[in-house]
Amino acid sequence: MSTTAETNFENDVLTVTRLYNASRADVFDAWMNAEKMNQWYGPNGTIGVKSTIEARVGGLYAHEMTFESGKTHTSEGTIVEYDPPDVFAYKSSGPGQGMEMIIRIEFIKQGNDTLVRLTHKGISEQAAQFVTPAWAGAFDKLADFLQG
Repeated sequence: MSTTAETNFENDVLTVTRLYNASRADVFDAWMNAEKMNQWYGPNGTIGVKSTIEARVGGLYAHEMTFESGKTHTSEGTIVEYDPPDVFAYKSSGPGQGMEMIIRIEFIKQGNDTLVRLTHKGISEQAAQFVTPAWAGAFDKLADFLQG
């Protein structure tokens, strides 16, 4: 079992995977339950999260993160695919004008464990340099949350 997130960036697509010692239902719920998201979401250095999740196609998927520096960052998207506990995806604006990104998270049963595969499409190489360690850190924090 991978004890860290594995990442790959190619052709404007970032893929992050990690195996968790938890059921698909529990891992999916950790992504879709705002109270649970507030306990683990965000890259390393995140000290607070306020999530708003409308768990349905067309629903809002938003997170306001506060960092140790005191700065905040909001990520917001619209859920475009929702099939619990298998997959959900959301569409979000990128850092550049007119940029659109699709973030798709799959929950794949592997025995008693769950493999999570995040595919982040429509991201530039420059943005990937920031986003890759952010997602990897969040995946690691999720592992701690699920074990807690």
